[in-house]
Amino acid sequence: MRYVDELKQSASESAGAWGSTRWRRKYLRENAKKLTVAACDSDPVSAISALGARYEAECQTGGKRVDGAEKMKMAETLMLACRQLALGQDPAPLTGRPS
Repeated sequence: MRYVDELKQSASESAGAWGSTRWRRKYLRENAKKLTVAACDSDPVSAISALGARYEAECQTGGKRVDGAEKMKMAETLMLACRQLALGQDPAPLTGRPS
């Protein structure tokens, strides 16, 4: 749940990990909710793994719009975080823009 808190904090900060654009804040808030739901599922490992697969698909289809490349990087970060969480490990903290 620490990672969900980090997503929420990044979404609420005026210059969060991915900047202050409204769609970024909305994207982070929506995905914090998705992670919370997955973590509370009867089988959280499967739910988080499925969510990670969704982010992976988003990475593969992203990059077509102006904000697509950045959204793709955000999805990649969330995909990697889901993989770590499914393994019972802490994902890397959100400290700045993913590279």
